[in-house]
Amino acid sequence: MDLTEPVLLTQEGLDRLKQELGQLRQRRLEAADRLKEAFQPGDIEDNPEYEQAKEEVGLVDGRIYELEEMIGRAEIIKDKHGSIAEPGSTIEVEDGEGHTETYHLVGAVESDPTSGRISVESPVGRALVGKRKGDKVTVNVPAGTLTLTVKSVK
Repeated sequence: MDLTEPVLLTQEGLDRLKQELGQLRQRRLEAADRLKEAFQPGDIEDNPEYEQAKEEVGLVDGRIYELEEMIGRAEIIKDKHGSIAEPGSTIEVEDGEGHTETYHLVGAVESDPTSGRISVESPVGRALVGKRKGDKVTVNVPAGTLTLTVKSVK
């Protein structure tokens, strides 16, 4: 994670991260209480409850740090309705076989290709940014080369 780059998020995505952060802060308090209860002087080496609580605190702390960093560098992308594809745009494309797909361009944190949300940092997302209706793009993907025609940009 590059700590100087902005994190592109929709408002909905930022709200989800903030909600997760609040839940993790509560979970951290609970894990710290379990750690305190499990700590028995002289008994640390053979205390699975202590080890489990210590591991959970470490994992939760790591995720809290990650979320705080992302939220602190968040740059909100608005839904776009222009004719040029950019973060926030919804783009309909057609492949060489006539199959159409609709993609919503988002930041990497919110990427979910199965829901049509692709990152502007992905190969397909990068290729589509800056394109207009009628433009063709060729993208190298793990399965080979993909040629897409932009049918609409919203």
